[in-house]
Amino acid sequence: MIHDLNLMVAGPQGSGINFTSDTFAKVMAREGYHVFTNAELFSTIKGEHSYFRVRVCKDMIRSYSERIDILIPLDAKSVLLHLKELSHDGTIIYEENLDDPRHAAIPYKDILQTVATRFGKALSELNVMKNTVALAGATKMIGLDKEKLKKVISENFASKPKIAEMNNAIVDEVYAEFGQTRTFDLEPTTYKKRMFINSTHAVGMGKIEAGMKFQSYYPITPASDESNYLESIMDKYDFVVEQTEDEIAAINMAIAAANTGLRSATSTSGPGFSLMVEALSYAGMTETPVVIFYYQRAGPATGMPTRHEQGDLKYALSAGHGEFPRVVIAPGDHKEAFYDTIEAFNIAEKFQLPVIVLLDKAMAMSNYTVDPFDLSKITINRGKLILSETKDYLRYRFTEDGVSPRSVPGIKGGLITVAGDEHDEDGHIFTEDADNRIKMMDKRMHKMTSVLKEVPADLKVKFYGSPTNKKVIVSWGSAKGPILDAMEKAKDVSFLQIRMMEPFPVEEAMRYLKGKTIIDVEQNYSGQLADLLREKTGLEASTRILKFNGRPMAFEEMVEVLSKPKMEGREVLTYD
Repeated sequence: MIHDLNLMVAGPQGSGINFTSDTFAKVMAREGYHVFTNAELFSTIKGEHSYFRVRVCKDMIRSYSERIDILIPLDAKSVLLHLKELSHDGTIIYEENLDDPRHAAIPYKDILQTVATRFGKALSELNVMKNTVALAGATKMIGLDKEKLKKVISENFASKPKIAEMNNAIVDEVYAEFGQTRTFDLEPTTYKKRMFINSTHAVGMGKIEAGMKFQSYYPITPASDESNYLESIMDKYDFVVEQTEDEIAAINMAIAAANTGLRSATSTSGPGFSLMVEALSYAGMTETPVVIFYYQRAGPATGMPTRHEQGDLKYALSAGHGEFPRVVIAPGDHKEAFYDTIEAFNIAEKFQLPVIVLLDKAMAMSNYTVDPFDLSKITINRGKLILSETKDYLRYRFTEDGVSPRSVPGIKGGLITVAGDEHDEDGHIFTEDADNRIKMMDKRMHKMTSVLKEVPADLKVKFYGSPTNKKVIVSWGSAKGPILDAMEKAKDVSFLQIRMMEPFPVEEAMRYLKGKTIIDVEQNYSGQLADLLREKTGLEASTRILKFNGRPMAFEEMVEVLSKPKMEGREVLTYD
């Protein structure tokens, strides 16, 4: 019996690799298995080599595996590139003859010709469906009922029933004609209802539950997927998504919407965030509760737009001229992405400041199964928002906690002033009084102390493993998954996930890390979290395990490096 099955579909973009892997993943998720998928796309739209991994297991999985059990190459190049990753008892499902005992030959042309004749089509018209031939071969090898596969295919082509019919005819033909020499018997599991999503879906759902009413964006990879998802459902849930002319307009529109009392956000990636920086300072000065969802990718400049990295931590912490309060939080998985989205809006409005939610390409383009979110855990806190007549209103009133009352246009007695100059309590900008400047800076910056005191404890850090372990991994973001998977084999190490980067949770970090051997794990070149940890606590990581080749971490490479008798000061991971 096989405990953990790994399938890869590889080929030129536009050849159906996405359809093949997603369909297989959905079928297996509906069978009750935990499923994790990872997509590696070339940044050109069509033609270049790309590949999708699907990992299936009856137990929870949170990362991809480098091992391939079933390889579906859709061109000869994919065979050459990925054969080295095929397990010794794996299978290659391919149309041409290969001098390899692991080759499972399927008569692609004969099957496609049979179906083309049945539907009165030329063979050339069905060549685009050869991926379905390989997909059906894979599902037959694992003993899946063909009707379950056909049902998902029909759903995928619900708007094109004739295409669905032809693809399903291919499935019938493969199950009838393919005499596979290898079978994969997965350990059985019981069905449990789960969602199969990525972080762009999780964030979008979180925005709906948070009561967001306005989102602006300019298209950029990989952040656009979230806005596209929200656009597809905005009429159903009564909010507006606006595609703007550039990222400068996007953040300014979100700030303007927030100042009308709407929960507002914008989503972007590194180059887009660079254009938003001046307006970010403006939001800090005007104490505007705007939320920026920042999907990191490999830079600098255009870099590798469809590849993964966590290289923007320091930038998110320091971007903007002058000093102003901001909160930066970093979810580590899709579940956290959902709940953190809601908390981001609560924090933004409660403390009246910009909040940056740091995500990344791996989270945006990895789908996996999660239990349905528990909506009973959700609370909404809109802070000192005034929605009825008010008297003696001062927008920037000095208060004990540093947070002033906030009115919106149209409220009687609630004068609205939103200017980027320094101002007094009623928003009057024609003042450069020294004492007022000190009071206003103290007022704004004091919010950071309040944030540390009042945000939920598990939004700051999460600790995994035994507190008695001498070695503690410190990491953040999507590195969480491969670390937790690796810890199932590396039993002598614990893990501290830093979830809030600004303000930095010094007290919690010291509690778990003081006196320990600290191992920093990050997906950037320098180890930016390790630098931040040293800056805030004086604690130094003895080893920095880093990966920056544009690919996320596989759990096997984490196991390998953690199993070393002695690690170097800097360990670079290279799995691709």
